[in-house]
Amino acid sequence: MAHDAGRTAQHTTPDGEPPVEAGPIDVAAALHAWLPGRRWFPAKGTDASFELVARIPFEGPPAPAPQVFVDVLRALGVGPDGAHVILQVPLVLETTGPGPDGPASPAGLIAESGAARLYDGAYHPAFVAAWLAAATWSEASPVASAPFDLRGLHVLTGEQSNTSVLLPHVAGGAMLKVLRSLAPGQNPDLVVPLALTRVGWSGVPAPYAWNQLVVADTGADTGAATGADAGAEAGGKDGHSWTAHAGVLAELVPDASDGFELACDYARHGRPFDDLARDLGERVTQMHAALRTAFADELTPADVAWLLTALRRRVRTAAASSSAVRGRADRIEAFLVHLCTIADDAVRRGRPLPPVQRIHGDLHLGQALHSARTGWRILDFEGEPLRTLRERTRPDLGERDVAGMLRSFDYASAVGGAASPQWARGARTAFLEGYYGAGYVGGEPGQPRDPSLSDRAVVLDAFELDKALYEVVYEERNRPDWIAIPLSAVDRILDARLGSATASTGDPSER
Repeated sequence: MAHDAGRTAQHTTPDGEPPVEAGPIDVAAALHAWLPGRRWFPAKGTDASFELVARIPFEGPPAPAPQVFVDVLRALGVGPDGAHVILQVPLVLETTGPGPDGPASPAGLIAESGAARLYDGAYHPAFVAAWLAAATWSEASPVASAPFDLRGLHVLTGEQSNTSVLLPHVAGGAMLKVLRSLAPGQNPDLVVPLALTRVGWSGVPAPYAWNQLVVADTGADTGAATGADAGAEAGGKDGHSWTAHAGVLAELVPDASDGFELACDYARHGRPFDDLARDLGERVTQMHAALRTAFADELTPADVAWLLTALRRRVRTAAASSSAVRGRADRIEAFLVHLCTIADDAVRRGRPLPPVQRIHGDLHLGQALHSARTGWRILDFEGEPLRTLRERTRPDLGERDVAGMLRSFDYASAVGGAASPQWARGARTAFLEGYYGAGYVGGEPGQPRDPSLSDRAVVLDAFELDKALYEVVYEERNRPDWIAIPLSAVDRILDARLGSATASTGDPSER
């Protein structure tokens, strides 16, 4: 299959016994104190408890060089609905001085005692060198072999669920993403970009190398952990041995700007983002076309009943958590009834929606990089790492990705302090013109008619409403001063749809 990424380097722990002697440092105690403060930890500020699932050594220079290993931990009760989360923590233990690959960044220091120092491996050249030496390299990657030139190694700030390490002199310039939450099976953040590059799409940083861990899990049932579809499916016969992608090395986009930071800067200075937004819309529609080619076996007719059921379930969940949503519950239900009427009419008149397909699943401006040399590149196909792989790779309508980007324009306008609502309106309109006007082919192959843009505009509003309701709950809990950002979108959609429920909606780029 085009999206197979199973050929990997594998690391195991013999008999499940920790092989590393930590000397005077209590690794478990050090991690317990350090982990909750990490940006990528799934439940900040909690007194979480951990179980060591496996300690996996990486080969390196003989002692007294630093010891390089990975602790695979089960964080108990910190995921959605109290689920367990499997975490990967690469570690480097120095007992003398820095090894041949140089010193670590002080930011990576976890604990020290006497001459012993324990580091987060993402910040340490010894771990990065060991990771690169053990990785499987793509046949299309630039030639790279040990010893690797690690000059300029730099961990990027602002990470959420993973840690990205800049390596400007490896493979002509590359970025190593250390996946912090592990899920048995093939991670979409490798599988999807690999498949897209193999069908010839250049809108994603090309994967150069990857690494996979084989974990001998002698603890609790892996299937109880978030991200594990089934322990037995993921590993050995007894269900306690499983494999997971642990990191990806990908092409470095030259002189790139984070899409959200770029949009905020434009908003801050009153510069229209329309041209860049239009280009981004074209890039996203190209991405969806490439995904249909790369994952053609996932194309299936859209199930409108499933869409409505899922929306109603999430509306109930949001209403139970937010007083602001409860106050709009009747109008939201009226919108869903309107959506059902439109969908029924479309089916009756032979206007089927496009098939569901593989999508990005968590698309927003922060998942896009812009370079003057290469234009827009899309990244971070992992989806929500606290969800199971099955949930993260479930086919859906492309409008879910479009809605995520529209919400991001609203946030960029607010965070950047745009002087007028017109900044976001212009960016939204331009993005939709790029997406719907760039030759996007909808509909089931072989169907006589494509879905109308009017039908798809209603579906897009449903997805944006769904996303905005999630944001309302989040902001009410965490940043109440920001709740007006998603609430204005909720009211805008409800006012537009319920005020003109019998009128033609027209092209979505004209709204």
